[in-house]
Amino acid sequence: MARFRLLDRLRRPAEVVREHTVFVFSGGSVRGAAQAGMLRVLLENGIVPDEIVGVSAGALNGVYLAHDPTIDQVGRLEDLWRDVAENAPIRGNLVRNVASILRGRSSFDSGDRLRALIDEHVPMEDLAEVSVPCHVGTTDAATGQVTWWTSGPVVDLLCASTAVPGVLPVVELADGTRHIDGGVVCNIPLRKAVSLAPTRLVVLDVAAKFAPAGKQTALSLMMVGVRAAAAELIRQQWLDVPTDLDVLHVELPTVDDAPDFEFGLVPELLVAGMEAAETALAERSARG
Repeated sequence: MARFRLLDRLRRPAEVVREHTVFVFSGGSVRGAAQAGMLRVLLENGIVPDEIVGVSAGALNGVYLAHDPTIDQVGRLEDLWRDVAENAPIRGNLVRNVASILRGRSSFDSGDRLRALIDEHVPMEDLAEVSVPCHVGTTDAATGQVTWWTSGPVVDLLCASTAVPGVLPVVELADGTRHIDGGVVCNIPLRKAVSLAPTRLVVLDVAAKFAPAGKQTALSLMMVGVRAAAAELIRQQWLDVPTDLDVLHVELPTVDDAPDFEFGLVPELLVAGMEAAETALAERSARG
């Protein structure tokens, strides 16, 4: 009987493992421009997503690619970021921002310019209209929990996912809940990506890291606690990635050369993103 069972198994066709590549877009404010450069190199090398996960600025890039995952669309995304460089969606100076805090306002910026930019450039009304499944993360302002969306008004969702606390206003979504930046809790959403059962992860990492001592400013020192917490959360998420999973980690190496809202650095970041992707692919090839 055991021999018959063995013969039966041998007659069955081998199960085909379907490749499933998930792109993971981190947050990173203006450093998100580098992800457009990364995408150009990845797509030119035939690496395309079957599914996308993104938060904060990465959500904007992810949704844009999910609509049309082609080189032409990457070119349009690069143009969007060049528009950002010329027409900053977030403005204000230190004195005005401090005054906003003292007056008890919930944010430095109204968010109107960012909303107009997203509304002008994002080529769909509902997140469900994408060509490649796309998961956008936001943070529920009442609970601090991450919420994942695959449908809903895309402009509202992207405004929520990019709503940096204190800088941009909380966004009320269609279900009546209020949400802020999806990168607050998971700035590199690896746990969500792993839950999608990928055979390969492509991580476009432009998350902020600690500034070197010689480059620290009053603002960067104020952010040390926030970034320390974020770094620990990211470390925990990396531990959830199976060791046998194929991972291509494309990391922007000089993220702190680009402060969060220095939009004039976009052209340099586009190039830096391309270079980071080329380096990651070369290192991968060298490893065999």
